[in-house]
Formats: sequence, C-alpha cells, structure tokens
Amino acid sequence: MLTTTRRNKIKSAKSSLGFSLIEMAIVLVIVSTLLGGLLISLSQTQEMNNRRNAEAKLDDIVEALYGYAQATGRLPCPATPTSNGAEVPVGGGACTEEHGLVPSATLGLSGALDINGLLMDKWLGAYRYSVSDSNGDAFTTSNGIRGVGIAAMAPTFRVCDAAACGTVIADAVPVVIMSLGADWVDFTGADVDETENSGERTLNGYRLPNDDDFVQSAYIEDTFDDLVTWISPGILFTRMIAAGQLP
Repeated sequence: MLTTTRRNKIKSAKSSLGFSLIEMAIVLVIVSTLLGGLLISLSQTQEMNNRRNAEAKLDDIVEALYGYAQATGRLPCPATPTSNGAEVPVGGGACTEEHGLVPSATLGLSGALDINGLLMDKWLGAYRYSVSDSNGDAFTTSNGIRGVGIAAMAPTFRVCDAAACGTVIADAVPVVIMSLGADWVDFTGADVDETENSGERTLNGYRLPNDDDFVQSAYIEDTFDDLVTWISPGILFTRMIAAGQLP
C-alpha cells in the first residue's frame, strides 16, 4: 500500500512531467515560428542577391554593346535559340530577329549558359535583347549609322512605366536588354506589364516581345519582377565618334 508521502511524490512527478510537455509544446511552436521567419528572410535575401547580380550583368551587357559599336561601327543582331549565343546573321545587316536573345558569344561575354548556349541569369532564364530595325537596319549594318547620319537616325523603341504607357521613361531607344526575373518559368501572361515585355510571341520556347514598347516598373513580388535597361543613343553616338566610327 502506498503511503501518503509516496502518493504525493507520484502526483508531484506527474505534475512536473505534464508541465514539461506543455513547455516543450510552446517551445516547439516558438522554434517553428522563428524558423519560418528565418526561411522567409533567407528567401528574400537570395532574391535580392539574384536581382543585384542580374543588374550587374545587364550593366556588363550594355558596356559590351557600347564597346562592340566602338570597335565595329555597328550593333550586333540578336542571337536566336539555335545560334549558340552568336548574332544572326553573322556580320549583321538585316537581323533575322528584331527581338531575340543576348548575343553573348559575339560580344565575348562570360557567364552561365543555358542548354542552347545562351547567357542566363541566376533564375536560369536567358537574357533578352532587342535592337531597333529603323532606318533600314542601320544600327546593325556596317557603316549603316555613318551612311544615314546621326541626325537622321530614328530608333523606335520606347520604355514606359506601364503597358498603357501613361508615362514615357525613355524614347527613341535603339536597344533594350531584359532579365525576366524569377517568374520566367511560370509566367501566365496575367500581368499586362510583363506581357508587354515578354508575352507577345514565342520563339522555340522563349517568350519575346513583338512591338516597340517595353515596361520598366517597380518590383512587386508575384506580379512584376522584370529587370529592364537600354542603350542611350546619345552615349552610343558619342562613344562611336570618340572611337572614330562616326564623323
């Protein structure tokens, strides 16, 4: 038979055990909450790092394009999904595609390549590249800009704040380069601004624009994450003059 003291000890042990289980449950909830917040924070940090990397690569591409124009007197044509990162056609002239992919092989750019040899960002999407075919493809033709003359050159691209183009951010732009961000794989075309940049046509599985308008807007997760940059015609012509490619 259990003594009163023994019963009290058992009750005390049970009470202590029950209290410990409750404490453990609370701790587990707190830890789970903290881990969830940490994972979200890490995901956000990774996305920020990816965007910074893409922005830096876009700057590299712009500089490579300026350098190419200074060396050759023209801009390269876009690459296609089957050209292994080279411009098409080789040597320029009338480009096979006005809207295509960055010709990284032609520009001598290094970086990660997709299965088709195209320069890609940290989200594994290929960088897009569009060059205006205005003035009879003068931008991509040897001595084309020189022949037409700077004053007569009229590139047709424009960058707006939205697809409706209520505000024009940059007009008369000869080149636009883009990273489609993290949603390039699961793009549904639901957002009109992203559709303007990459939802108007498809070439061998690569989504591309099909007109002269592009959108640069603020980053909104799950809505708009495109990174868009362009070449200034004024800087382009100034550098080509400095290099002796233009009078």
